[in-house]
Amino acid sequence: MNIGIAINGEGRGHLSRAVALAEILGLRHDIEFWVPEHFHDELRRRFPQCRVHSITYLKFVQKGFTLSYRQTVIENKQTILGAFRESARISRELKACGIDALLSDFEPFCSRGAKLAGIPVLQLNHPGVVRKRPALSVPGIISQLVACYMMRGADRTLICSFFDGDIGPIIRRELREKTVTEKNHIVVYQKKQYRDILLPVLSALEEKGFEFKVFPDSGMDYAKELASCRAVVCPAGHQSISEALALGKPAFVIPVKGQFEQELNASMLRKSGFGAYAFEKDVPELLPEFLDGLEDYRNAIHQYRLLTEDEKRRSRWSCCDSTLKAAAMVEQFLSEIPQKPEWKEVPFFDSLRYGLYFAGAPA
Repeated sequence: MNIGIAINGEGRGHLSRAVALAEILGLRHDIEFWVPEHFHDELRRRFPQCRVHSITYLKFVQKGFTLSYRQTVIENKQTILGAFRESARISRELKACGIDALLSDFEPFCSRGAKLAGIPVLQLNHPGVVRKRPALSVPGIISQLVACYMMRGADRTLICSFFDGDIGPIIRRELREKTVTEKNHIVVYQKKQYRDILLPVLSALEEKGFEFKVFPDSGMDYAKELASCRAVVCPAGHQSISEALALGKPAFVIPVKGQFEQELNASMLRKSGFGAYAFEKDVPELLPEFLDGLEDYRNAIHQYRLLTEDEKRRSRWSCCDSTLKAAAMVEQFLSEIPQKPEWKEVPFFDSLRYGLYFAGAPA
C-alpha cells in the first residue's frame, strides 16, 4: 500500500512520532511525506528511498515566555486565507502519487486534500487530547477550536498521550534500542529564551553536586545521554515528556503560558506523580525541589510498571513505550479500508468547490 504521511511543522514532536511510525510501516508499505521545508533534509537522510513533498504550515508566535494570540493570528492570516488553495493543490498531488491512505499528525491541509481526493485519513496526534478536557478558560476554548480545525476530515482519530490517550508514548527507534541505565547526570533540553533563567539555577545546583548535560549540543548524543540520565528538564511539549517517561526518567517541564496544551501536559505530569513543572519565574525555586524528590518520582514510574496489563488499560496514565502498538493500530486502519467505502466518499460541497476552483472560478 502507498501511504502518505503528513506532519505538522510547529515543533519537532510531530516529526518524531511520524519518523517512529514510518520506520515500522516502511517495512511493509511505500511511504511518501508531506512536510514543511525545514523537515526535508532530515527525512531525506533517514528515508532516502521516500519522496518528500512541501506544504505550508501554521506557526505559533511566542513573546518571551507567553504565547501571543494576536501575533499568531497575524502571522497565519495569509495561510488561513489560502487554505483551500493549498488543500486543492495537495489533493491533486496525492492523486498523482497514487496514495491509498493518509496518516496525519495534526496537519490540516493534507487531511482536507485527501478527502477531496477520496483518500481515507487516519489522524494520529497528541494535541487533540485537549478535546477530552473541559474548556474552562479562554486559552482552553481557543485550543479546542484549533484542534477541531486541525483534525477536520479524519475518518478515524487516535490520540497518543501519557494521559487519557488511546495509545501511550511513541518514540524513535534510536531511543527504543538504547540500553537504559542510570548514571549521575541530568539531561537539560533548553529553548534559547530559557537560557538566562536556567543557567544560573544549574550553576548553583552544580555546586551542590548535581551534574547536567545541556542540549542542544552537536558534540553529544542526545539519545544516549537520555537513556542513561537520572531525570530530564525540558519544555512541556508532549514528545519530550513521552520520551523521558518511556525510558523511565522523571521529567521537570517548563510550559509556555497561554499554550493550553503545554499547560495541560505539565499539570497532568504533576498529577501522575511522574514529574513536576514550573512556569519560568518559579524555576529557581521548584527545580531544586524536583531534584531533591527524584526518588519519589522514580518510584511512581516503577509502581505503574508493576501493574498488570488490565490495570494499565484502566489507568488514565501511560509511561511505557507504545510504538509497536501504535503501528499495529495503523495497520488495523489500513486493513479496514476495503470494508469502509464511506471513507472514500468526497463531501458534496467540497467536491463542488474543488471542481469550480480548477475550472477557474473563484475559490
